[in-house]
Amino acid sequence: MPRAPQTPAEYWDTYKPHRGDGPQPRPATGRFAWTQYPGHGPGAELLGSPRRALDLGSAEGKEAAHLAERGVRVTGLDLSAVQVARARAWWHDMANLDFVHAEVCAYLTGTEETFDAIYSVWGAVWFTDPEQLLPLIAARLAPAACSRSPRPSRPLARTGHRPCGANGWRAASAS
Repeated sequence: MPRAPQTPAEYWDTYKPHRGDGPQPRPATGRFAWTQYPGHGPGAELLGSPRRALDLGSAEGKEAAHLAERGVRVTGLDLSAVQVARARAWWHDMANLDFVHAEVCAYLTGTEETFDAIYSVWGAVWFTDPEQLLPLIAARLAPAACSRSPRPSRPLARTGHRPCGANGWRAASAS
């Protein structure tokens, strides 16, 4: 019987085991998906028109690749070395796209780079203490930039962010 994952990184290393080992076809990038349900919910239009974006918890990189194909310079960040390796293998030939293996708070603390959009589909915003994470996100947002996540969160108000959008979606403005 396999050993249960002991750390968050080990858990995400085992995410989507149906993918298996060895070469695998990369997924289509025709639609930016905020949920696991095809065609459900809004798309990348929620991010506006960023020049530079950061995907927190990018996993295999499908949403990051979707934006990169449209000319956005994207950094995909993930805690799982397995997910980052898969993303790098799938999207190695795509311009405007990099993947970084790191813990989100450590990355945001260690970089001076700013982003026009910071978003999380399944990643760090769901699994990181918002009291720690949201101020770090705010510090990395360029003026007039936005941060989006499909999970409404009260701590946005405590970081000076204001809600916008509809249906429980939240945006944070650095200005």
